[in-house]
Formats: sequence, structure tokens, C-alpha cells
Amino acid sequence: MRIALLGIRGIPARYGGFETNAEITARALVERGHEVVVYCRGSQKDNPRQWKGIKLTYLPSVETKNLSTISHTLFSVLHSIFRKFDVVHMYNVGNAFFIPMLRIFGKKVVMSVDGVEWRRKKYGVFSSAWMHLSERVAQIFANKIIVDSHKVGEYYKSQYNTETEYIPYGSKIYNGGPKTGILEEYGLEPQNYMLFVGRFMPEKGVDKLLESFRKVKTDMPLVVVGDNPYDKNYVKHLKEIAPENTLFTGSVYNAPVAELYVNSYLFVSPSELEGTSPALLEAMGAGTCVVVNGIPEQLETVGDSGVHYRVNDLDDLTRKMQHLVDNREYRDAMAKKAQERVGKNYRWETAVDHYEFLLKGIAGVE
Repeated sequence: MRIALLGIRGIPARYGGFETNAEITARALVERGHEVVVYCRGSQKDNPRQWKGIKLTYLPSVETKNLSTISHTLFSVLHSIFRKFDVVHMYNVGNAFFIPMLRIFGKKVVMSVDGVEWRRKKYGVFSSAWMHLSERVAQIFANKIIVDSHKVGEYYKSQYNTETEYIPYGSKIYNGGPKTGILEEYGLEPQNYMLFVGRFMPEKGVDKLLESFRKVKTDMPLVVVGDNPYDKNYVKHLKEIAPENTLFTGSVYNAPVAELYVNSYLFVSPSELEGTSPALLEAMGAGTCVVVNGIPEQLETVGDSGVHYRVNDLDDLTRKMQHLVDNREYRDAMAKKAQERVGKNYRWETAVDHYEFLLKGIAGVE
């Protein structure tokens, strides 16, 4: 097959879950003999035209908070309609209004969605309405909608009577992990810090985590990995409200962040809105104990292999973190269960098999 991937910032992954998904699946599909073209933003122009066998096409974008994604996707769609692709894999439901254009030019399109986007706190009234309408456009015009959570699939079924394709993210299983020097760089000791990894957006709940962590009786620092280049004021606010023993690293990727996962005492995901969180899966695959906000999507991911607190109950979050700090044996048992669950249910090899089978079916390729 000849496959186009668009609607993301580009690869190698330097931002979020969609980029990670695109990078890993594209590499695997190329290794299986397919040709993959990934559309990248012009801001990544210093990157090569090919990366690990994947062809990279760089196009401009209007780099503002509200226009960067939609503008780049428009340019990507206009470029792709005049190229021969067996199937186009579009990410981000907010881009769905471009699917009819692709279909008019004979392209077959699958759309990956990330949770129920219109509910995100970052969106105002107009943006939320755009996302809501985008769902309708996607379910009408996409050949298939891909969800990474059964709960999100249930939403599309109940709201639009649309059958989606469930393909969860995967994770590596780390045994020992890489040695990059990042622990020494930040003065961290193995198994002696708590960890958050993710984008700094209100629905990720970083501010709630900071508030709860302040009340935990421990000498362990909280390491907060992430950033938000489009909302520097929010990043500044988080740093202002953070307890003294909080360490902000900025964005960290690849082997260094893997080392942080492997050596953390516990990983906390306070998100109020998710599909299947790649960061949560990576933490579980790294063999650390995970604590999650008890929303249905996160409970689906961790099953009985993680600790959850009552939805948005910060006192309960504090109690759960304190219990794990005071009970290392229980923490170790939960960490082992988390890694076993990923090994059984969330492997990238299985995800890529599913993607390849789906794309072949949509493209009509044997």
C-alpha cells in the first residue's frame, strides 16, 4: 500500500500521543513493505526528507493556537489529493471537514479520534461547537473511525449509531531501561520520585496534582514532564502554584523519558478527559505503579492493575498517594501487575497488525 498520514505535527514524535502513534505505526508498516508518507509542519524543516524509511513532506502552517493544526491539515489535503495514495490516515477529529474533499478526489480515509474532543476545557464555545460538528462529518464521510478506547466507541455508537474500529495504543515492556544520565542531570534517585508526563492543558489536571501532592508527607520530589508552547501563561501558573519539591523538566522524549518512567516510584495521571493515554501505558510498561483519576477511560486502561481515586476528588488522590508512599510492598505488587497487563493487552505489535489489516481492507488490497 501507499499510505498518507496527516493531521499531526510530524515525526519523529515531539509532542503528543498522535505523533507517537504515527511514528511507531509508520515505521512498522514500512518494515512490512508499505510506502508511508507523513505530512509534517514546516517548522520541522531541519528534519530529513526520509526518516527510517518513512517519506516526510513538509508544508507550512499558520502557527497560532487556533489555526496551526487546521491550516497545516488543509495544505496537506490539497497536496495529497494530487498524489496517488491507497488510503489516507487522518488524525484529529477537528480536521474532519476536509474529509469530503479527499473523498471527492477518490481518496479512502480513516480518521483517528482522541477521546470526545469537544468536552476539552481548552475550547471556547466556537471551538467546542466545531469539534462537535466535526464528529458528525467524520461519521458521515470517513470510511472508518478509529478509537483507542471502548468508552469512546460506545459514545459514537450511542450518539451517531456509528460502528468504530477499536485499536488501542501499545507500549514497550522495559526490563532495566536505558541509561541516559537524566537522573544525574536532575539529581534524582531511582524509585525515589513521583512522575507526571503529558501536555500542560487544563483537562490534564496538572494543577490538581500539584495541589494534592502538597499535602503528601514525603521527601520524594514530584517530577513534572511536559510543556505547552501555545499557552505560556498556563505553564507559568503551574510553576507558581507548585510545591517547593516539584521539578519541571520541560518536554522530554525517547530514551530519557523512558529512563524517567522506569525509575519512578509511581506515576500519576490526574486527567479529566482521555482516550487511552500513551503516557499511562508507557508507565505501566516500564513497571511502575500508576495512580489514575477514576474516569471510565482510565479505569478501562488500568483494570485491576492500577490505583484509582474517586473522580476529581483531590483528598482521595492525596490519600492514595500517601498510602503508596507508606506501603512499598503494595506499591511493588501493583507495579508488577501493571507491567503484566500491558504485556497481555497493549502491545504495539498487535496494534500494528490491526492497523495493517484495517488499512488493507479499506484500500481493497490483498
